[in-house]
Amino acid sequence: GITLSGVSWDASGKETVKSSGTENTKSDSGVAPLASIFIEREADNGAVIGLDIVPHGQKIGDGSNARTDTDTDDASDTAGTNKVDVKFDKMFTIYAELPVALGYIKVGASQLTIVTDESSATGSTYGDEDTNAFLIGFGKKGEMANGMVWKSELLFQQVQGVTFDGSTDSDSVKNVITLDDVDTVQLRLSVAKSF
Repeated sequence: GITLSGVSWDASGKETVKSSGTENTKSDSGVAPLASIFIEREADNGAVIGLDIVPHGQKIGDGSNARTDTDTDDASDTAGTNKVDVKFDKMFTIYAELPVALGYIKVGASQLTIVTDESSATGSTYGDEDTNAFLIGFGKKGEMANGMVWKSELLFQQVQGVTFDGSTDSDSVKNVITLDDVDTVQLRLSVAKSF
């Protein structure tokens, strides 16, 4: 099957500046689309176990900030605009659907890579980091006239926080960005062919 999701997210974190040790905190929220494919097996009692895969990196958010030099004698503090795009990549979820009176309860665990595509006036770059996520929610499903199956779900998913170490070719002291747990609420619509 295929799934289209609207993902509402809330994120927060902090940057520890290499030159001064200053901590800058930031929080943000937004909405992003997410598409995935899935395969699943249904037992005789109606319980389902499945695998959901996001086939390509999906941009979740972006940001920028403009900096001015606070100390013209300190080359590590460089004026300019820093920009970043944040993507979920290589994301797969193992899940179970447990039937209840009005539909089903869904639980699952995910692995994914958080990718940062940044351009920084300081020349710092940040690597990608692997993390885990857990989800729980409620869904309903039914059959269409052509034999296809539809599903509608409302899920809560929490992505575990990670730490990104900045680096430059000439400086062993690094900026550090710490991302807290990211909470998401997802409205998911799916269609599938049963075999």
